[in-house]
Amino acid sequence: MTDWQVRTGSLADLDVVGPLWVAVHHRHAETMPQLAPYVSDDETWRVRRELYEQLLAKPDTQLLLAFAGEVAVGYGLAHVLTVDETWIPDTWETDSRIGEIESLSVLPEYRGSGLGSELLERLEQHLHAIGVKDLILGALPGNTDAIRLYERRGYQPTWLYLSRFQGRN
Repeated sequence: MTDWQVRTGSLADLDVVGPLWVAVHHRHAETMPQLAPYVSDDETWRVRRELYEQLLAKPDTQLLLAFAGEVAVGYGLAHVLTVDETWIPDTWETDSRIGEIESLSVLPEYRGSGLGSELLERLEQHLHAIGVKDLILGALPGNTDAIRLYERRGYQPTWLYLSRFQGRN
């Protein structure tokens, strides 16, 4: 039995999403410390909020929020791109629309509870219901728990960015 409930969110819920995104930001820093320094919590949320405001203005975007009682414990956000807005069309044959799982966040005390799987499943169902069958998502290579979840759901590595940021080893 789960002790969380999932509901659809909207632009009005972004203040609830902020701390959950910051938890993702902290996970990135924990799993990939060699890429430090990281931006501040305020800066990461300022930039991410702007992105979410843009995505939530699109018609096929879905924001899901998970609550344990009144406390937000996770969220997921998915949106739709045309394939020409991606890195896909010069290599793979796909439909003209691509669903992107933009973000998935589960607070540490709820990881392993099935909440991440539930959020991902519901986002995938939403995308499939609107006719989007080809999906992408991204994960930092150090976030092995998330990668395992995605691979269990059939996602495969397709593109890898390598970075060389000034001042890092």
